[in-house]
Amino acid sequence: DLWRRKYGRYICALSSKSLLGRFNVISLDRPNFRVITMHMYNPYVTDEALMAFLARYAEVLTPARYVRDRVGLWTGKRQFQVLLRTEENGLEGVMHPPAQFNIGADKGYLFYSRQPPFCRRCRRYGHNDGGCEEPRCLQCALLGHTAKECSAPKSCHSCGSLDHLMRDCKKGRKQGGVRPVFFSDH
Repeated sequence: DLWRRKYGRYICALSSKSLLGRFNVISLDRPNFRVITMHMYNPYVTDEALMAFLARYAEVLTPARYVRDRVGLWTGKRQFQVLLRTEENGLEGVMHPPAQFNIGADKGYLFYSRQPPFCRRCRRYGHNDGGCEEPRCLQCALLGHTAKECSAPKSCHSCGSLDHLMRDCKKGRKQGGVRPVFFSDH
């Protein structure tokens, strides 16, 4: 980003001079463009479920590309080209997806270039979990209390119902690929 600031100042200075002053200088850089690599511990999570998760934070530009090793075997990772959504209060002015996440009961993580440090404890960007002291509930995902102290009722991660949990859900993934409607950042 330091290079971009210096380069931008240099172009602005040149554009005010006579030679480049005749042209409109447009930056072709897309600072919110990223190639996100996602890894799910369950390889049977569909590409559509991953794209629906990413759509909360970014505009997905391409379908999944399966990352393969030298021999040609799939590593379990998928890559998506995205444009991160802009957010005034976000780091670098964009909305970053969480580095670790759940889709239903399936855990996964993602990484990309220029990804800010991510705290696994409070689930926020900008610092690592080493010095974080903010408690976060693993049941309702709210800050300020732990799951032991949580008063919110448990719900199904597949359909959102309060009547049962995901393992007992009739609409669950065992019944033919119904996509989870609840995504969690914990």
